[in-house]
Amino acid sequence: MFSISQRPGATLLACIVFSTFLSGIAAQEKLPTFGDKIEVLGAMGRTDQDFADGLALDLFSPKNRTLVVKQNTAPLPAQFVSGTTGSPFVALMNYSYIITMNETANDLIAKIEIPFDLANLTAQGINPSNTYVGTLAADKQSWVVNDATRNVHLSENNTRIIKMTSLDGEYILLGRTTVDTTNVFVQYGQGETRTVNMTGGPGVQDAEFVDGLRFSTQAEKPLRMNVDIINGINPATMPANTQSLNSFVWVVNTSDPSVRVNSRVNVPFNRAMLAALKSNGTSPSQSLMVASRALNATTEQFTPIPRAQQTVNEQPEDRIAIQGLTQLDGQYIIMVV
Repeated sequence: MFSISQRPGATLLACIVFSTFLSGIAAQEKLPTFGDKIEVLGAMGRTDQDFADGLALDLFSPKNRTLVVKQNTAPLPAQFVSGTTGSPFVALMNYSYIITMNETANDLIAKIEIPFDLANLTAQGINPSNTYVGTLAADKQSWVVNDATRNVHLSENNTRIIKMTSLDGEYILLGRTTVDTTNVFVQYGQGETRTVNMTGGPGVQDAEFVDGLRFSTQAEKPLRMNVDIINGINPATMPANTQSLNSFVWVVNTSDPSVRVNSRVNVPFNRAMLAALKSNGTSPSQSLMVASRALNATTEQFTPIPRAQQTVNEQPEDRIAIQGLTQLDGQYIIMVV
C-alpha cells in the first residue's frame, strides 16, 4: 500500500480536487447584494433567497420571474408611521430596501424578513417585540405597519412581513421605544403622557385615543395635541331638528393653531345608542354627521362639517371618517339628523 507521500502525482491530484471542492463551497456561499438579478422559480417552486446583509426573501410564484433589490440611503424618516399607534418610532438601519420584479406580480405567496441586532436594540431601549418591517405607502408619506401580517422571530433575531401576495415596494426595519408591544392608545386629558407629539415634515403620523378617536396627520411644523372630554351639551347649540348622539364633546387643542395640517380624523360612534334614538332602524350613513365649533365657544351653535368630507364606515369599524381637515383645534360632536 502506498502513502500519498510516496506518490507525488497523487498528491498533486488530491490538492487539485480539494481546491476545486473549496472553490465550489465558496461559490455556493457567495450571497447576492444590491443590484444583483435574482431568478425566481415558477410553477410554485420555492425561492428562498438570503442576501449579503441578512435580508431574506421566501416566495412561491406561478411564473418564472426575476427581482432586484436596491438600497435607498435616504429613506423617509422613521417617525412617520401609519397603521399602528404609539411613538416614537426609530429606524434600526440607515437605509431601506427597494424591491422590483421584472413584471407586476400580485399572485405570490411570500414573506420578507430583516434581521435585528440585539445589542443595538438594548442600547436604544427597544424590546425586540417592538420591531416592525414598514412598507412605504403609495403616497410615500408614511411607513405602513400591519400587525395582522407582522411576525417577530425572537430565536432568529428577525422581523417579518408574512401573507404577502406582492413584493414590489420599499421596506425598512423600525423599532418603537415603548413598553407596550401592541398599539399604544392615548388617554384623554392634559399632561405629558396624554400629549400627542407630531413631527413636522412630509410624512403622516397616527394617534388613537382609548375610545377609537383616531388622527392621521401631516403637519407643516412640529405640533403637540391634547384632547379632553367635556360632559353636557346645551340643546340650544344644536341645529334645528338635530340632537347629539353622545352627552359629551371632544375638545381638541394644539400647541399652535396657526400650524397648517392635513388630517384625517376617524370619530367612533355607538350603534346601540343610535338604535335607541332611531327606533325605525335608520342606518348610520343616513343619520350621522360630525359637527364642530370653535375651541373656546360656549353659546355658539355647532355647524356640520361638509358632508362631502365625511364617510360613515359601518361594522365592524363604526367610525365616521373626516377628510381634509386643515386645522384641528375645536369642539366636536356626533350629530343625529
